[in-house]
Amino acid sequence: MVDVGKDSLGPLGNDSVVVIVGGGPSGSGCAMTFLQEAEKRNIRLKVIIFEGKVFKKSTHHNQCAGVLSPPIAELLKDDLNVDFPYELIQRNIEGYILHGNNRSIQLKEENCLSHAMHRVNFDEYLLNEARKHGAEVMSARVTGIEIHNNCARIYSDGGNLKADLVVGAFGLDEGASAIFLRDVDYRQPPYLDSILTKIHPEPEFIDDFGDYIHAFVPPVKGIEFGAVTPKSDHLTINIAGYGITTNYMDHFLIMEEVKKVLPPVNQWHPENLDYYKGRFPIGIAERYYSDRFVAVGDAAGLVRPFKGKGVNAGIITGIRAAKVAMKHGISKGSFNQYVRLCADFIDDLPYGKGLRFLTKKMADHNLMDSLIELAESDEEVARVLFDSVSAHKSLKDIFHYTREHGVIFKISNHFLKKKTLSQISIKAQKVAEE
Repeated sequence: MVDVGKDSLGPLGNDSVVVIVGGGPSGSGCAMTFLQEAEKRNIRLKVIIFEGKVFKKSTHHNQCAGVLSPPIAELLKDDLNVDFPYELIQRNIEGYILHGNNRSIQLKEENCLSHAMHRVNFDEYLLNEARKHGAEVMSARVTGIEIHNNCARIYSDGGNLKADLVVGAFGLDEGASAIFLRDVDYRQPPYLDSILTKIHPEPEFIDDFGDYIHAFVPPVKGIEFGAVTPKSDHLTINIAGYGITTNYMDHFLIMEEVKKVLPPVNQWHPENLDYYKGRFPIGIAERYYSDRFVAVGDAAGLVRPFKGKGVNAGIITGIRAAKVAMKHGISKGSFNQYVRLCADFIDDLPYGKGLRFLTKKMADHNLMDSLIELAESDEEVARVLFDSVSAHKSLKDIFHYTREHGVIFKISNHFLKKKTLSQISIKAQKVAEE
């Protein structure tokens, strides 16, 4: 390991050691980038990934719905020189069906398939690719971090070692977040809780279900959104909101608009379902980089707000952090360049907050049906709905599109007309009664 010293935290060099805490997509992508950049520079670099979970044979459950969106295949091939594992796909997703209380609309874009798969299998695939690139994977949990002037020391239940740089790729894992809070003053990002379950209906039902994710923004206090995602032999159902519990999922499953999508009650029973709890970020973490430390992906809160595309964002931010460390250095000042490179995610955060607020308000006031009605006859409104639900475009770009094409005016005018017609109807009814 190179003893670079406090005043020379420059680019990593020969015999430098990088420790990555977390072996998900962001950690694996980061590791592969470090090793590829080292090979370009003819540098001997040691990269160690700590991963306490066991992905093999799906013995670990990931709370992610497991939908990988474009341009994931191009991202893997062009940036990591890794083939996309098409053999792991359980279902190709053509688009979304957005539901209101009584109306729904099909949203899709030609030649823009997403891929539903078992996330644990995908994580295992990328971790194995990192091994092939030369990363060492340690099946242990990190228990402590020390950042010194000339090194970082990492403690784990498998021993301890010294490194030049520590990368936090642990998502929103509570144990890892607590350790990094205690040892490097990192603060995890704000987040929503999520509940996920699976329903295994009869094969004929799955075959006829269609290749669409059904999305819901219900007028239920606490639930911000829900989704039903088809896989090869089951449906994955997830909901998200602040402080939600399994009781919220119980309520979601019996909502009339949701029941219309689910299998007949004779094919499943709520009491037989297994529930899994998770979380995902909706904002930026505090102090997510410093001398000899940087966080990537969910751990940094660098995702698309409202609907994250977390796998893509995790890989992209892992790549960017590694390139900055190899080119600019591993000091806090050097990682300011990492922040600048991630401006596309950071700039989207206020738009995400605004979209979440507006969407929830429309749902609470039962306006989703009216919005869907407008989208059925207006392609530009439908485009905004698709881009917002799919997260294929940044929310900043979506907002600019709505201004350029007068979408906000169209929606406001439509709601105003609906309100006026409703008021006229009420007055007419009162006159008739008199």
